[in-house]
Amino acid sequence: MKIVLIAIGKSTESWLTEAISIYEHRLRRYGSFEYIETDDVRIRGAKMTPQAVANAEAEKVTKLLQPGDHLILFDERGKDLTSLQLADWVQKKQISGLKRVVLLIGGPYGFNDELKQRASGKLSLSKLTFSHQMVRVFAIEQIYRAHTILKGEPYHHE
Repeated sequence: MKIVLIAIGKSTESWLTEAISIYEHRLRRYGSFEYIETDDVRIRGAKMTPQAVANAEAEKVTKLLQPGDHLILFDERGKDLTSLQLADWVQKKQISGLKRVVLLIGGPYGFNDELKQRASGKLSLSKLTFSHQMVRVFAIEQIYRAHTILKGEPYHHE
């Protein structure tokens, strides 16, 4: 099974891109993983409403999805999991026969209705609110942590 992490917009800070790159490299030893950033949606003055921005972002994401993808949205109202529960969730997805699980980090205005309907579920990284830039690092680190838990490696301490 391939895990794909898609983030809306480009990472803006070099330290963020470096952290993401480190975890991308680490994840290579656990199987198929891909990190994708979409192009930013250009907000043209006051003419683009938050809904219009979310719709434009959804259009970019939809082009990246493949038939049969199992789409999961990272959303503050999503299911709260511990790291151990996330590892169990990843393992269940692996044995379910899914080819691709796509985890999606939205932009500043969230997801439009089309993506919400297309998604198979929502996960939350925390009850706290983080910038969509920071969530990228937290999400990729948790995917890495889940794999180390499944392999019984000492990265995660209970």
